[in-house]
Amino acid sequence: MKGTERYLAFIIERTHITAVEVAHSPRGKTLTAAGSFDSSINFDDPEVYNETGMTAREKTFVKEIQSFMKNIGAGAHFFSFGLNSNMATVHTIPVEQSLTDDEFAVHLEWELKNLYPDANPEQFVILPYALVNDQGEPGNDAMIITVRKSFLNFLNTVCERLNGSLHIVDVDHFCAESCLTHTFPEITSKRTVVVGVDEDTIDASLLIKGKNAHIQTMKRNSADLSVVNQYARNKRAETIFLHGRIVTQAMADELKELTSCPVQLSDPFRKIALPAALKNIEELKAKRQEFTAAVGLAIREE
Repeated sequence: MKGTERYLAFIIERTHITAVEVAHSPRGKTLTAAGSFDSSINFDDPEVYNETGMTAREKTFVKEIQSFMKNIGAGAHFFSFGLNSNMATVHTIPVEQSLTDDEFAVHLEWELKNLYPDANPEQFVILPYALVNDQGEPGNDAMIITVRKSFLNFLNTVCERLNGSLHIVDVDHFCAESCLTHTFPEITSKRTVVVGVDEDTIDASLLIKGKNAHIQTMKRNSADLSVVNQYARNKRAETIFLHGRIVTQAMADELKELTSCPVQLSDPFRKIALPAALKNIEELKAKRQEFTAAVGLAIREE
């Protein structure tokens, strides 16, 4: 890298948008802006994918982002988006290693029909991602990530209207995993459970040698973290990391009482320079676990 370039990542949860801007330079990565805002658009509403009204939604979202960027002092031209399980469907399938590429493509379409019986495969982008086995080696299962093309077109047009480019679209929980393996490289030697919590669901995944071996989305009972403890036990976890807007130190302390595993709140700013003059720096530090997925997305260059 010859110069400095800024990358701005947005994590979308219903109407709430969390964002982080990171400057990439030959000297390293620096947090240049961060914050959150509430959109007038509910991105969990199926109408978001409808062509009717799409142009109006694009203009609305662009104005909201422009106002937000001005407020936090962001100036990026590369934009990335992390999506929740309502916007990007994730499920695991067994994969027969002997399948040819063409046969595997047919198999993916068959899986799509199981998820959306009335769907036209041409309306979706389907991405397979190989999972590792219990030894951290390439296994026989894969995650299938499914996103509607109409929503990707929406995001691409929004970026163009912002005079920028769409950089990366990914699942928010995978963005958090990227952050953790970058910030805490020691977890690549441990069986690590990563837990993201929002208002309705808990996303839990297992990393072995820093690679994804399993992921599960569970309904959240606000008064009960036993499902996390049970997941960690079943996966023989050696450490647990919590992230997300709903996560608090009190929640981490409660989980510590249930499990024998070490439990940590994510600290996404651990290996990113934080200028003292950064706006709202103390507030950002206090809510650091909220920005885990956004940081994980903003540090990516591929």
